[in-house]
Amino acid sequence: MKKKRSLNKLLNPGLLKKKNGFPYHYIYVKENPLSFVTESYEKLLVNLSYVNVDQSYKVIQMTSTIAEEGKTTFVSNFSYLLSKKDYKVIVVDLDLRKPKIHRVVHKPNEHGLTDYLSGKITLDKAINTSKELGCDYILAGEKTSAVTHVLESKKLKDLINELKTRYDYIILDSPPVIAVSDAMYVSKLADGILFLVGQKNDAKKSLVKEAIETLRKNKTPIIGLAMIQVDLKSGAYGYGYSYGYGYTDEQTD
Repeated sequence: MKKKRSLNKLLNPGLLKKKNGFPYHYIYVKENPLSFVTESYEKLLVNLSYVNVDQSYKVIQMTSTIAEEGKTTFVSNFSYLLSKKDYKVIVVDLDLRKPKIHRVVHKPNEHGLTDYLSGKITLDKAINTSKELGCDYILAGEKTSAVTHVLESKKLKDLINELKTRYDYIILDSPPVIAVSDAMYVSKLADGILFLVGQKNDAKKSLVKEAIETLRKNKTPIIGLAMIQVDLKSGAYGYGYSYGYGYTDEQTD
């Protein structure tokens, strides 16, 4: 068995939530371009370029084991820097039960995905550009009780295929794997998955392994693993990441 490769570490000092000192629309890497945080994200993007040398992964799903693991924080910083690499990027909020991208772009959650799929608005109306993200986005839109039907709909699949013709990367902010099945349906739309694990959260190793095995049932490759909310040696609790690309079976042992 190959040894697990050492992972780079990244510290983001604070959650992107008002109660923790940062509003959702505060993009750390944007405001601190010369920081260690930004440099570490840059290394992450270099790793992505090697994994995606054949441009096989245009649609990337971001998910985690359970809620409150910092997924939207990761999506916002990741997408911002990705767009600065001259890639055409769009973020799609597919966390239809607890959407948060509208908080990042500082807009009401309206004229979004569900509104487009129900025929209330055109696609051009659903797609907007954000100064905060530095790229385009589609909000979740009007709340619906038929989440599964929306995620399984042919019109959503057609939408993703249309976005592939317009963008280099489509970033899907999706729900966590455990508790609801939504992430499984989203994975069917993705080319690859970036899986997030909160070190300081309540997800035990066995639960993380269960989430990963659940995702594998749809055979969408997990192209990256990011450990977030890392407690550094200094003793100061921050909002950190360690990450690696080229996910293998050995990494769950």
